[in-house]
Amino acid sequence: MNEEEFRLYFKNKIERYSDVLSENVHEEGEIPSSKARKQLNNLLPEGRKTPNHYLFNIYKDEQTIGFVWIKVEVEKKSAFLYEIFILEEYRAKGFGTAVINIIEDWLKEKEINYFKLHVFGNNTGAYKLYERLGFGIAGINMLKSIY
Repeated sequence: MNEEEFRLYFKNKIERYSDVLSENVHEEGEIPSSKARKQLNNLLPEGRKTPNHYLFNIYKDEQTIGFVWIKVEVEKKSAFLYEIFILEEYRAKGFGTAVINIIEDWLKEKEINYFKLHVFGNNTGAYKLYERLGFGIAGINMLKSIY
């Protein structure tokens, strides 16, 4: 991703993450858009040049159809997938699987042993994809509405 692509990605990511927080975080307090902006700025304080963070565009025939954001911690031999986002019209067509496979090959070249991610409970499509690709549950957050 170049700087302009990152700027557009980051703006869009804040909007998308704010929507996800609105759907999944059931707490009083901070407005989801403010919380999203704050969290993302904390994760990427130097933007696309934040050390150990890798941001990529996903292409099909020279058209950007999605994005990938990964943090790699070589000393821990671990990587965390912050995001794989594929535009809706390209979902369920094998792009997610192909991208994860490419990422895994890239991580193997870096001698990374563990590939981690988080998926919200209502994102059943992503959950099924990750499960099919061999990801297992490392922990579960649960919620019960009192009202």
